[in-house]
Amino acid sequence: MTGRRPKKITNSIAAYTAKIGVSKEEAYALYKKHGTCLKGLLVEERIDASGAEDFLHAVHLIDYSDIKPDPVLHAVLARLTPPMWVFTASTSEHAKRCLQRVGIESLPWKGCIDTRSCKLETKHSHSSFQVAMQTAGVTDPSRCVFCDDSTKNIVAAKAVGWRTVLVGLHDRDSGEPLRCDAADYQIGSLRTLPDVLPELFSVA
Repeated sequence: MTGRRPKKITNSIAAYTAKIGVSKEEAYALYKKHGTCLKGLLVEERIDASGAEDFLHAVHLIDYSDIKPDPVLHAVLARLTPPMWVFTASTSEHAKRCLQRVGIESLPWKGCIDTRSCKLETKHSHSSFQVAMQTAGVTDPSRCVFCDDSTKNIVAAKAVGWRTVLVGLHDRDSGEPLRCDAADYQIGSLRTLPDVLPELFSVA
């Protein structure tokens, strides 16, 4: 599952941090320094572990109505033959709500590796990828295929030996062409994943 935060979550973070006396600019600075705003708040002791749970709850109270069912994606992912996991920097609750909105929650997902699983570390930290492998019961990193729209996450996955698929052709913020040398493949949508990795799919 791809990884950049929707704008609505970003706005929710700003609203939450304002309540605890952290300006939007400070929150962004924490994100830039520590990889996530939450990690920065914890490291710099602006919140404690209980505050982390409050943060995770508050920033995911968003409207999901603009996420629409994608039957084409469902049909594509239903043909995947390896075990499928959701690996997200968010919470499992948020991930499940997104899966439901897209209409792919009924697929045979093995589980969800979320920010709690990774002890609130950033998704692009080495330890998070180690947790993901341990959770999935995989010892050979080359058996893992990672699809994400964040170049930072793609670089981290490649560094631990995973096969990498960058999803997206243009940067969401700037609109500039998206490039990443650490990506083994680059596609515009997960719908076209069989075009680059046909060996992972059963015959339609």
